Amino acid sequence: MKIKVIKIVILNISLLGIIFARSFVANTFTLNDTLPDSIAYEGIGSNAVSDIHVKDDSTLLFASGSGLSITYDNGNSFYTYYNSLGSVAYGSVSALTSLGDKIWVATAYDTVISGENLPVGNGISYSENSGHTWKHFPQMTDHPDSNFVIYFGDTLDALPITVAVQNITYDLAVNVNSDGDTILWATSWAGGTRCSYDLGKNWKRVILPPDDMDILNENSSNDFDLSPTSGELGFEENFNHMSFSVVAFGDTIAVGTAAGINISYDSGITWRKYNAQNSDISGNFVRALYKDKNGKIYGAALPANDPNEYYSLVYSEVDGSDNLQWFSTLKNKQIYNSTSNDNYVFAGTEDGLYISSDGWSWVKNGGIMDDAGVRIYSEKIYDVIVDNNNCLWVGTGDGLAKSIDRGVTWEIIRRIQSVPDLNKLDMSVYPNPFSPSRMNLYNNDGYSKIHCNFPKVGSATLEVFDFGMNKTKTIMKDVLVTKGEEDFVWDCKNGMNDIVANGTYFVKLTFNSGDKKEIDWTKLIILD
Repeated sequence: MKIKVIKIVILNISLLGIIFARSFVANTFTLNDTLPDSIAYEGIGSNAVSDIHVKDDSTLLFASGSGLSITYDNGNSFYTYYNSLGSVAYGSVSALTSLGDKIWVATAYDTVISGENLPVGNGISYSENSGHTWKHFPQMTDHPDSNFVIYFGDTLDALPITVAVQNITYDLAVNVNSDGDTILWATSWAGGTRCSYDLGKNWKRVILPPDDMDILNENSSNDFDLSPTSGELGFEENFNHMSFSVVAFGDTIAVGTAAGINISYDSGITWRKYNAQNSDISGNFVRALYKDKNGKIYGAALPANDPNEYYSLVYSEVDGSDNLQWFSTLKNKQIYNSTSNDNYVFAGTEDGLYISSDGWSWVKNGGIMDDAGVRIYSEKIYDVIVDNNNCLWVGTGDGLAKSIDRGVTWEIIRRIQSVPDLNKLDMSVYPNPFSPSRMNLYNNDGYSKIHCNFPKVGSATLEVFDFGMNKTKTIMKDVLVTKGEEDFVWDCKNGMNDIVANGTYFVKLTFNSGDKKEIDWTKLIILD
């Protein structure tokens, strides 16, 4: 067995371990002599990794609520971009893609309108030199008078999307078609499906079939509105115009919407829609798509409006008559994403990582733990991908993990608060604030992490007290520890095995070494 060690990423910043958190300032670094010191800081941006993208043999991109992170050396080192002018735009990363040295990143943030918390798309950040410099394009919107589109000479009414509110780019893809055009594709919920022929500067709306049509071409009856919602203008409501996911390769484009999977073989001109009503796709809400090297398309399908729909991983096969057929596997599992290599298919789900050698029979990975016993405390696998070196990467709410042997052994990469002096006793708690019912869930319990630094060999006791300084729980007592940094966990339960109430709690670390006794305190806020 190969010996593995945990890779701890130390940053001079506090941790937010939830998706769609805000980024904050840290130490700067220089990638090369031409990159300004202010563009990025060292380390992974957040322990909540929602998207992973393989750019080339050594470069991978990582999306989180704290922005965009990148590695240029297969994960030996990480850097995270500031959300600032000249870097990646403000907000959480909602989508990313690349082609050669070009990188596109979509970001989003929340705003409050009339007392309601609403998401806002913040456009596309674009780099043409592998992330060394950036420019920004605003969220794609329409002029208020842009209320029609032309399709094969017919004029279709179209709802103009004039604001970025609820207009988030959930996925991006890029392809070079048979004419040599580089086309960038975006799926943006209220903004629908769009494409750009100038690398993201200008966009045009892509016309997908309406809900009551499965085929869209020059012979179709083009009497419908291009509109994801009826709105105040009385347009048709077409769930198939609410798009979430996209893959593009050659002239083939696949778009997942709230009404199925749409396939085009001519760069988005004509389309065929597949869904639960006309094929064996289990659910019409398709939030993620993946294409393997043989052209097979996988989709994370969720139930939409039909009570007979259900969760599953769907995939395509071409039959003997060159017809596309769809099948469902991992039935009743909520899928976040999927990937594959030459021999295996991997699926990230709500309750862990699943592996299959044939696409039909699946084995659940036994949990992500490294050789030192450090565990990922998250059952949800938000993204899974195999890189060009056949390494498996997974993104969770409790860190990033990498395996060189399809999940037998793991390397765990986390972001933690730095220790000011390694020769002194020190303690911090993360995530903080913490929600036991939503964060770091493992076997239905939420685990808060307590990061300690011990200046020498000794014994340690960890205790938790409420705001009135009443003892809530003894986490451990007189445990032998070695010099260095170590993580411990608390399931946020008291001595009666009940989840503690919301409020402020104090964690006490008592360290004994020889005749010397040291005590350190830190504060944890429980917000459930």
